[in-house]
Amino acid sequence: MSERGRVVIFEELNGVASECRSYLLADGGEALIVDPILERVADYLARLSALGLRLALAADTHTHADHLSGSKELARRTGAKTAGAPRGVVQLPLSEGDVLTLGAVRVTVWASPGHTADSLVMLWPGKVLAADTLFIGATGRTDLPTGDAAQEWDSVQRLLTLPDETEVWPGHDYNQRASSTIGEEKRTNNRLLAGREKFIALMNEPRPTKPARMAEALAYNISPES
Repeated sequence: MSERGRVVIFEELNGVASECRSYLLADGGEALIVDPILERVADYLARLSALGLRLALAADTHTHADHLSGSKELARRTGAKTAGAPRGVVQLPLSEGDVLTLGAVRVTVWASPGHTADSLVMLWPGKVLAADTLFIGATGRTDLPTGDAAQEWDSVQRLLTLPDETEVWPGHDYNQRASSTIGEEKRTNNRLLAGREKFIALMNEPRPTKPARMAEALAYNISPES
């Protein structure tokens, strides 16, 4: 949208064909990229250049176990700061209640443990970047390192206190969908409709597979020298 010469930008960068979602948020020429993927850094740089944006922050909403984060490489190539998680790696760790400012727009951070202990979500006007806490019709798995099903339930319930019209932009989608709303998730998300006890039992059931690149991804993502 445009307000008196300002251009406010919110884009998903990877496209619905990608199961992993990365987001570009910008105002006043300053940009934030959330959950970038290492293999797509060149694409992100091209998009920033096309829009005439300066990357201020590259942030991860949690310690990813399924892909190599592009935040460190983006910072190296642009001078941006890394932010979010993991705390021992990024230049700007983010915690409950922190606020990032892009131009005139404020991005509020909520701690959202469950998928991982360090999970975060980000609130942009009218939208929530729900990361791996709340998906479209599902939730993030809790059987990976530092996951906790009871915490996931509580974190999701907090998201459901947002206005029904709030757009939900997830960290992943496996059915080529782009976004949902809080109201839609309240009405149709079967995991949430099952109730707390059944949700926790479901999330604690053993899963036969782990992310294919989990060992590689964790080693890279928790290393400040990568």
